[in-house]
Formats: sequence, structure tokens, C-alpha cells
Amino acid sequence: MHFSTAILAGAALLSAANAIPVASSGWGEWEGQGNGNGGGYGPGSSQPSGAPAPPPAGPPAPLKSGNPFSFPLSNGFPNLSPDELNATEIQAHGTEPNGGAPTGLAADDLTSFRLIAFNEIFEVAFFTDLLFNITTNVPGFTIDDHNTRQLVINAITAIQAQEELHADNANKILMANGADPIQPCQYKFPSATLDDALAFAKTFTDVVLGTLQDVQLHLAQNNDDGVVPVIGSVIGQEGEQTGFFRFFAGLTPSELPFLTRSSREFAFSVLNQAVVVPGTCPNENQIDLPIFLPLTVNTSPIEPKDQTLSFSVPVDKSSPPAGLSLVYINSQNVPIVEKVENAQVSNGMATFEAFFPYTENLLNGLTIAALTNSSGPFTSAEDVAKVTIAGPGLIEIM
Repeated sequence: MHFSTAILAGAALLSAANAIPVASSGWGEWEGQGNGNGGGYGPGSSQPSGAPAPPPAGPPAPLKSGNPFSFPLSNGFPNLSPDELNATEIQAHGTEPNGGAPTGLAADDLTSFRLIAFNEIFEVAFFTDLLFNITTNVPGFTIDDHNTRQLVINAITAIQAQEELHADNANKILMANGADPIQPCQYKFPSATLDDALAFAKTFTDVVLGTLQDVQLHLAQNNDDGVVPVIGSVIGQEGEQTGFFRFFAGLTPSELPFLTRSSREFAFSVLNQAVVVPGTCPNENQIDLPIFLPLTVNTSPIEPKDQTLSFSVPVDKSSPPAGLSLVYINSQNVPIVEKVENAQVSNGMATFEAFFPYTENLLNGLTIAALTNSSGPFTSAEDVAKVTIAGPGLIEIM
């Protein structure tokens, strides 16, 4: 069975993420029995007998919420003392790499680590806020069954700490190379329920998994290949996370045989479009990457079939721009170029349509859409990013 959604860039992403369709029995065999009155999460479902959740390991995670969310955390993050770093490592079930930060990295690779720190700090904010919502039983985030609730708290506690270590390690690499650490912004989150939050986490993790592929390529091209294994270890960790999110949405844990490639430019753009409060990032200007116009995927839900999709993008013209193409990036395949059709402009917004060739290409999992000023041909996501005007539009067919 397939479930699908379009998760939109920019402001549209924020509104659409609250309506992500998931399996009606979202927690599969782990779904709790509830309290008998249909309240909380997973009403009317069954819980396997004799399946207690493991006890929490290590110190509790720092709890914080806010709209917008801001740092620091109660443990001092993003500036961890040695004692707080040790406590975070216990919570994360492991340590940061202890072989010393790599030095002499190319300027282009420092851009990659700035982006990694920028993203990981956001992830710390997101999972800290999510953990607060679950542990304090915020409406929409309650889980009736005790074992299921503890299982989720344990998992998010570990994930939150692991993201702290990812961010801390990226900033240490920057400082070891004479660069300033990336400072946190303020953040807004689109999720009103646990379903929404886990679906949103799954999608931004998919983008991270694709972007870290691009980071590895740049490291290798710049002869900084000694850092590639560290990035590979993070790709594996993020993949384990998204498998958890998918399983608890009633989906196959592994999304695709070859995960969708992304680019640094797409990741930086969608973070700024979707979760960063504008004007709150102290040194975001040090990240030498463009921020594209937001590309909204208007069609939702998107079924696993051939169809025509509707998109929109802000414009400052009274007539639709000409000579543009809509490009889809999925898996490790050559990007697909489609014609922009039925373009219209109204009230500063251009809407248009493009064919979505699902059947021929099996466009499952994450598909990245980009509006470009070239029809290609393209060989990679990086090629597409070089000529992108608006994007990424994020399409998930689950």
C-alpha cells in the first residue's frame, strides 16, 4: 500500500506538513492499547503482550520549547562544557570522534561543514522541542500506552543527543581550520501532532541523506577524502533514524534501494524557506551557498501514478517567465526534465503545471523538484542546482 504527500518549500511547506497522510494504523504492531476511551495516540489498536520498552540510558535530555524556538539549552548547548559533553555522549550512546579534527580543509569543504553545523543545530532544536511535547503530554503528542510512550521517549532522547554531537563536531572541525563556529538561529516548526512531526522529520532527514552524498563528493574532489568515512558514518546514523520514523508511520523502514541525491544548495534553501526565522542567524552569511525562491507543490496528496502536478513560485513580473523547465530528481537516476505548461501570473505568484512521470521512473520516496532556466540535459542534482531559480519542491510518495 502506498501513501503520499507533497511537502512544500517555504511557507507552503509549513501549512502542508500539518496535513501529511499516514497509515491509519500508524504505529503498526507497536501501537498501544490506549486507556480504553479512545483518547491519546493510537486509539483502539493492539499492543503485543510482554513487550516492555527498554529503560532510558544516561542522563535525561534537556527539555525546552518555544515559538519561535531559541538557544541555549539548559545544558549550555551549543557551547557544551566538558562535563555536559560527557553527559550528552552518555545520552547519545557514544562519543564524538576522538582522533582529532581534520585540518587543512579546502575552503569549499569548510562551506560543507558550515552547512552541516547549520542543519544539525536546527535538528537539535526540532528534536528538543519534540521531546518536550511528548514528555509533557502536549495535546496532539500524547501516547496512551506506557511501553510505547517510553520507547519513543528513549529513541528521541538518543536522537536529540546524537544531533548535538553532530553539530558540536562540525563546529569543532570549523574551529580547527581557523573558521568561526556556526551560531544558532531561531526556528519555527510546522508540526501540530506527533504524526505531523515524525512525517516532517522523515522528509528533512531524507534531504539530509541526499545532501551528505554531495558533501562526500566535494570532499573527494578536493582531496579531503580522509573525512569521507566520518560523513559516511553520519549517513548511516541518519538512515537508521528515518527507518524508525517510517516504521512508526506504518511504512517500509527502507525507502528506496538507492536514496535520492540532493545538493548543498537545495538543503540550505529549504532550511531558510521552511524553519529558520528570517533575520535571526548571527553568521549565516558565512555559508557561501544561494537561497533559491520557494517552489510550492500545490497538488496534495500525490498518488503513485502518472499525473500533472501544479506548482507556484513568487514573481515580480506581470507575465510568466519564459524558457523554464521543471526538473525532478529521484534516487540515483539522471534528473528528469519536463516542460512548464499553463503558466499564469496573479498577485505576484506564478502558477504552472508539469507532468509527473511516476510509472516509467518509479518515483517513490523523496523526489526533489526544481524550476530551472535550462532544459539540460543534466547528470546530477548538483548540475540542476547550478541553474535552479526556485526550489526545492519536496514530494514524498511513501
